[in-house]
Amino acid sequence: MEDFDFAIFNNMIQRRGKDEGVFARFYPKFVKTGVMLESGLPEYKERLYIEIRMRGCADITDRAADDNDLRRFAQEYAFYQAKKEKMKTGTPLNQFAFLSAPQIEACNLRGICTVEDLANITDDQAKALNLTDEKKCAVKFLEMSKDNAVIKKYEEENARLKEKIAKLEDELKALQK
Repeated sequence: MEDFDFAIFNNMIQRRGKDEGVFARFYPKFVKTGVMLESGLPEYKERLYIEIRMRGCADITDRAADDNDLRRFAQEYAFYQAKKEKMKTGTPLNQFAFLSAPQIEACNLRGICTVEDLANITDDQAKALNLTDEKKCAVKFLEMSKDNAVIKKYEEENARLKEKIAKLEDELKALQK
């Protein structure tokens, strides 16, 4: 049976352009570079990986992506790029404790990649995805995060004022001499 699955996979590779029943997913993976940092820890570098699945086959191909993969699965790669761009401007769903791995995967497949995206879906979409409670949690999370921005601004202002006070104290000491 294992040889049969391998034969199906080889057939798939040779059928370029006829990828019906073949599903691909690009994702980033951190791999060791073989270089040791001054701290004594190994250096890691982000590499693009691809996971390939075939309908009716339990085997999964999981390896570093190459240029052929980018051409062959251009649509999936475009989806990955769009998702990666969205992740730069929001909180990744996997950092949101109220979602399970299957829920995160379901959201990602629908273009919901960040907590901000989840908070902005309609109530009907949340109901259809069975994420009504999670949407409410996302909205609350973002509301509380706004308070964090105020705290950060206060801390920055406080640090600036402390520096100014220290500078003025130094000037006062210099004048007293």
